[in-house]
Amino acid sequence: MSTEKFKNKIFKAIDLFAGIGGIGLGFSQAFKEKIDFVFANEINEFACNTYEANFGENPYGDITKINPDDIPDFDILLAGFPCQAFSIAGEKRGFDDTRGTLFFNIASILKKKDPDAFLLENVKHLKHHDKGRTFQVIIDVLTEDLGYHIHVKVLNAKDFGVPQNRERIFIVGFKENMQFEFPTPLKNNKKIDDILEEEVNEKYYLSHEYLEGLKKHRARHEAKGNGFGYEVIPRDGIANALVCGGMGRERNLVRDEVLPNAWKGQGDDIQLRNEEGLRKMTPREWARLQGFPDSFKFPVSMTQSYKQLGNSVAVPVIKAIAEKMKIALENNIIVEVLDLKKEEKELLNLLEKMYIRDAFTKTGIKFIDSIQNFIENQYLRISNFDKLIQVMERYEISKRINKNQIKFAIKLIRASSRGEFLKNLREIFKTSENQLTLTNFN
Repeated sequence: MSTEKFKNKIFKAIDLFAGIGGIGLGFSQAFKEKIDFVFANEINEFACNTYEANFGENPYGDITKINPDDIPDFDILLAGFPCQAFSIAGEKRGFDDTRGTLFFNIASILKKKDPDAFLLENVKHLKHHDKGRTFQVIIDVLTEDLGYHIHVKVLNAKDFGVPQNRERIFIVGFKENMQFEFPTPLKNNKKIDDILEEEVNEKYYLSHEYLEGLKKHRARHEAKGNGFGYEVIPRDGIANALVCGGMGRERNLVRDEVLPNAWKGQGDDIQLRNEEGLRKMTPREWARLQGFPDSFKFPVSMTQSYKQLGNSVAVPVIKAIAEKMKIALENNIIVEVLDLKKEEKELLNLLEKMYIRDAFTKTGIKFIDSIQNFIENQYLRISNFDKLIQVMERYEISKRINKNQIKFAIKLIRASSRGEFLKNLREIFKTSENQLTLTNFN
């Protein structure tokens, strides 16, 4: 079902926990003139300065002091929210479980304003925080309490045009069950050499003493079997994830030619620069790693620039998601909602937990045996197996299946007392190179 509801609409958006505006920038690039930001908040004053220098407005401050009634009406909510531990002692797994956390403020705004869509961004490990319970609370609030249809995926910045290994989890939600797909990773040929500045101030080069200290630090950890320590990124390589603090810079060192005028400091405190030409990347190089244009301004100190970029997002990833959300909203194709019974939801929740905990093994016969065990012990109460497979596909369980596993499945089908289920399971898998994927049942 499709309507013209959003075809020529200018979408109003708000940007929560905006930082320096990376998420908003990605949406502006994707939606172009069809998006209007009506509200933003950010508590860090230095980040607010950078935001204002680039977008002309100073965001509102502490979100816990903002009344949702005071926020203008909007269509899309954006938030790269901090991950706080939830108190779920009662295990209600609902709206009340989030009180006292910053996610609760997002949920309150969604509940009050009821926008058409949202994008939430967080660290990859949010899904596994507190053994998955924190993430389950978030999902339950968004779906059960607030009535959104959600899509969840971990995407890596290196797959979207920037040479940085940065994985983040993204939650996309629609009030209607829109036909939506996350963007497909691109063939990325970008490397560190593509983002380095041609001329770099000598202050970015490590002193001889500093480098020797880093070497000793790494040697101590290596002796203990740890992998901590500085890292030099080859020119044809990609950067480690940018993070705040000295470690973020030390794990992304680069090697330049030794410049004759770069080895001695000025004044009485003379320090020899290191003889290997190792230096930290500059804030502008970090900005390029995050996909910010060179025109983006940083009216703050070097330390604050690093901090802001380490806390920001990879703009090209946001832009790619925003483009897919724009298509979904403008096409407005509504997908039929699955009507699952309570016992079906319980089983699907169990399947999801098994997937998260890697209970589906990579060994084919054990995988099929686990399904057989469900059947024999009558744990499987679902009559519509297509619905089960749809949810398995949603959580990408199908990616654990390989060609050997399907062979075992065929053998077990012939001997199964509930062969009809395994027959259905087999028929909806189809071979694609070295993996088996699921067909689309929309």
